[in-house]
Amino acid sequence: MNNKITLEEIDVIIVDSDRLSRQTIRNILSDNGIRRITMANNMRDMIGTLDVSSPDLLIADHEMPDGDLSDFVHKLRHYETKYNPFLPIIATAWSPTHETVRNIIQSGVDHIVSKPLSAGQLMQRIKVLALARKPFIVTSHYIGPDRRKKDDERPSEATPVRVPNTLNMKATGGGEINPVILQEEIDACIKQVNIQKLERNAQQVNFLVDRIVPGLAMGGPDETTSRSLDRLLYVSEDIARRMGGTPYAHVSELCNTMIDVTKRIISAGDFPAPKDVELLKPVARSIQAGFDEKGEDAQRMAMEISKSVKGGQIKPALH
Repeated sequence: MNNKITLEEIDVIIVDSDRLSRQTIRNILSDNGIRRITMANNMRDMIGTLDVSSPDLLIADHEMPDGDLSDFVHKLRHYETKYNPFLPIIATAWSPTHETVRNIIQSGVDHIVSKPLSAGQLMQRIKVLALARKPFIVTSHYIGPDRRKKDDERPSEATPVRVPNTLNMKATGGGEINPVILQEEIDACIKQVNIQKLERNAQQVNFLVDRIVPGLAMGGPDETTSRSLDRLLYVSEDIARRMGGTPYAHVSELCNTMIDVTKRIISAGDFPAPKDVELLKPVARSIQAGFDEKGEDAQRMAMEISKSVKGGQIKPALH
């Protein structure tokens, strides 16, 4: 691997509400040859910059007066925004607590750097992102850099995805970036991530339902069951919005059924309809079966199950 990098052409956004911190980061970058720097002091200014530019690196403080960086990064990685979901991101923080670090990491940032900033540490993080950025993994909760250790033997169905990295392209002298080709690469990678996300979400639906149904056996949901219901609604809606243009479009009607049933249970509070509770497992199993099977047979099966649910005839779970 060529360890030589050239930083003159990379575009960086620095976001920090503290003027001294912004200037410190700018000085570190400038001293190391980075010239194309845009500074913002809040979330609104950062969004405004992203609206008109395509940076290669974002360096942002985790605390902003008008927004939460972790929330923004989570939405970015899950492409709930219009910006490049694979943008390299370094978060900064003053004496971060364990909970703060966990929240930032779980949002999908690449690195965290503690303040006061060390020039050597910051530039080392940038060099790693330019030369050896980790591939992304996809789970039901997370999209972002693979943080598993090399000797981690825990089984995982997550397949690492090499994502487009303009920081690497520019820093290693890969030539001028064609924006059309780059967007094609981003779109292709989004499709790959999307398929994995759908499959992980289908598994999550079944996991949540298996927790929820026993929690509703005695009537109204307790706090844990309520959280699981909220999560089930979010995951089901996330599946529905990701369906278009995938081999799993036939499952969309089943997901809409799960969304409707879950909303009714949540709205019912302490008095969920037994029929709705009874529907959860067969619909969840049918969603999983829809992801396990593709083609015309799977589409026909999904339509039959959806009709039977709407007609009040609950079919047994498919295996």
